[in-house]
Amino acid sequence: MTEPKTQRVRDPIHNLIVFDENDDVDQLAWRLINTPEFQRLRRIRQLGVSEFIFPGATHTRFAHSLGVYHNARRLLRIIEKLNGGLDERRAKVIRLAALLHDIGHGPFSHTFEGARRALLTQKSREADYRKHEYYSAEIIKNPAGAISPLLSDDPGLPDEIAAVIEADDPSDIYHAVISSSFDADRLDYLARDRYMTGTHAGAFDSEWLFDSEWLFDSLIIEDIPLSGEDENGELSTVSTFAFSEKGRAAAEDFLLARYRLYSNVYMHKTTRGFEQVLGALLCWLGKPENAAESGIEADHPLMRLLTADGVGEVQDYVQLDDVMVWGVIERLHRKGAGYPRGLAQRLLHRQRLRCLDVSAHHPADATMVGSTDKKLQQAFKEQLEVTVFRDAAPISFYSALDGKPAKEHKVIRVRTTEGLREITRFPDTLISKGFERPKILVRYYFLEEKDHDRAERIARTGR
Repeated sequence: MTEPKTQRVRDPIHNLIVFDENDDVDQLAWRLINTPEFQRLRRIRQLGVSEFIFPGATHTRFAHSLGVYHNARRLLRIIEKLNGGLDERRAKVIRLAALLHDIGHGPFSHTFEGARRALLTQKSREADYRKHEYYSAEIIKNPAGAISPLLSDDPGLPDEIAAVIEADDPSDIYHAVISSSFDADRLDYLARDRYMTGTHAGAFDSEWLFDSEWLFDSLIIEDIPLSGEDENGELSTVSTFAFSEKGRAAAEDFLLARYRLYSNVYMHKTTRGFEQVLGALLCWLGKPENAAESGIEADHPLMRLLTADGVGEVQDYVQLDDVMVWGVIERLHRKGAGYPRGLAQRLLHRQRLRCLDVSAHHPADATMVGSTDKKLQQAFKEQLEVTVFRDAAPISFYSALDGKPAKEHKVIRVRTTEGLREITRFPDTLISKGFERPKILVRYYFLEEKDHDRAERIARTGR
């Protein structure tokens, strides 16, 4: 093994991300970064097809993962300062989990996951669906891969990292570093996605947020239970981050930034339309009856994953990236015909689908949105997911706990002289004035102009 040396990465969000030669975890992280599995993330765009609308959005899961590692170190320093020290073993696990948290993302990330889920649902095997966190854990533990051997000098380390990534809720304050409302992941992707898309709305002061964070471990706050129940029905405490009062405004800005990015970038109707096209093409490829027509080899890793009856093999998964999928799309356009060629052409030539935004037709009437949605589903039931695509996506500014203990670590709390207070419970807070229940954005996309015109008429007249 070569002598350790300090490595530096220049990053547009964090400036320098330093891997210190005197820090054993940093040096291990650097070796992990240079594995084929991690280098694959260079070929997976963070925002999928968003570059069709925001040309600068070509940043990758690789850059994001480095940023999450950097943020995790900063959050751990807060824990160290306020607790008077660190559990070094737990801190090591969390740092490496932050670095590897996205190692299991497939090409085009959530669109690819959605297509695989739809294919399994069509086979009545939805229970076999696995999210990217499952694949992250499997890649980390895979003895035939390059990651596990680097970790296995420390007994149990691969399993501990995998367990953190797969867990839904944080088990302690260390876990909250990568699973909470202000975790290392969110603090990176919101800043990075805003910068790379050129979206100027939704700025937030990350430095002030870091300086204002506190820890808490509590059961009750203003009559809201902050604990879940374990398998024995016993109350368990919640450990996560809260903010000092001086950080409340910055926390509100952060939530507003998240909302602006979701509404302006992640939920952009043109982006969502291209995701529908890509998802439809992947679903078409995954149906056995289309295998011969596709002209793609049955042993191609993409075909093997899409046609798998259950969980796909890790060795296939780690070969997949956006570049490979674009190659398949180009091949379908060049040698295919009919329906798949048309979808491929739309992606290669950026040919948008016609969109009917039901929510925009009835912006203040959720009942009318629901009624119109039902009529459209009935009118196009034979064409849905083939030539007509329904997209229903939830969006909200901020969801309070409402007495439900399942996701209490997602609730934002501020440390006052009277104790912890949930962020909407301040009389002068921005959120309490603009607070909304989660709503559903309902949109329909059409391959055929005549179908779009028919849907417009139904939305306008009700028939």
